[in-house]
Amino acid sequence: MSGILFLRGQVPQDRDPKQIMFDNIDECDDMWTQLCWNMIKEMRVSGELWYWGGHRFVKYSDNFTDRWLPSFSDGSHDFNPDIIFARGGFPNYDVVLKRNPDAFKIYYGAGFRRIPGKKQFRDFDLILVDTPKQLAKAKASLPDHNIQLLIKPAADNIFKPIDDDKCFDVIMVGNYNKGVNKGHDFAFPLIHKRHKVIAVGKIPKSLLNQYKRITYKQWIPRKDIPKCYAQAKVAIVCCGKEDSCPRVIPEALACNCPILVLDRVNFWKDKYMNGQTGRVTSKEDFVSELRRMVKRYEDFSPHSFYEDNLSLKASSKMILDLVNASK
Repeated sequence: MSGILFLRGQVPQDRDPKQIMFDNIDECDDMWTQLCWNMIKEMRVSGELWYWGGHRFVKYSDNFTDRWLPSFSDGSHDFNPDIIFARGGFPNYDVVLKRNPDAFKIYYGAGFRRIPGKKQFRDFDLILVDTPKQLAKAKASLPDHNIQLLIKPAADNIFKPIDDDKCFDVIMVGNYNKGVNKGHDFAFPLIHKRHKVIAVGKIPKSLLNQYKRITYKQWIPRKDIPKCYAQAKVAIVCCGKEDSCPRVIPEALACNCPILVLDRVNFWKDKYMNGQTGRVTSKEDFVSELRRMVKRYEDFSPHSFYEDNLSLKASSKMILDLVNASK
């Protein structure tokens, strides 16, 4: 086998690219990079991960390269992979797919984005989505394609349990976004007087001034977020349906922090939620359910369930099992 090629997208334009630049794979906090690395180890092959719109070349190991190219049209670095994993986006990936007609091609797309037509998906052997709603939508649009749900893990080389004092009852992680409902406007009025709360993420001054009892971490490196989870009894996830399996769900569980999730959140509930990991609740029952969870947080054991069912290793094995079953 030649290996696996992971196609990302454009080098991020909404933040400093240095935030996703790492020289050591063990320090990399990007879940997709770590998933690629786990698949490479599982397959015992070589692999590369590509972005377009940049210039960068790093060898994490003898068999894993992180490469930023000006364009995917540049074929000078091709290595004829056995598997191509494309994380969303057209038409930039088409040129790579056409150069590798014999590769097994996987497409991952999340959220409520429009499922493209059959013509754009003609080259993909396996399509992965996050949620049952997305699965039903994709199958209705593409009934002849192999479409499956994906276990979305955390970068659990970074997000893992840490022993610390429980200084806070509740943690909420996420940047405030007027265009996408992250749940701050719902949660903050209900929890700021009842519980000791830590909020991690970019939050506007209007909220900072309105809810002064909340402890804020405006921006911290992702590698420091597990310590915040370690100091909290319960994590809350209150975003709107625009998000698809928010990454805070697997990240909290990987850090052994149980979660309370609003029932409007769009994710694979049957896979992530059970008596070990937390609760799903309605808006009406949110306050009472959170109070119960804070009192009994030690009854939950999310990390043990995460490790066996939701981890990078579990997700990598699931994908490769689907590949082998599809051939």
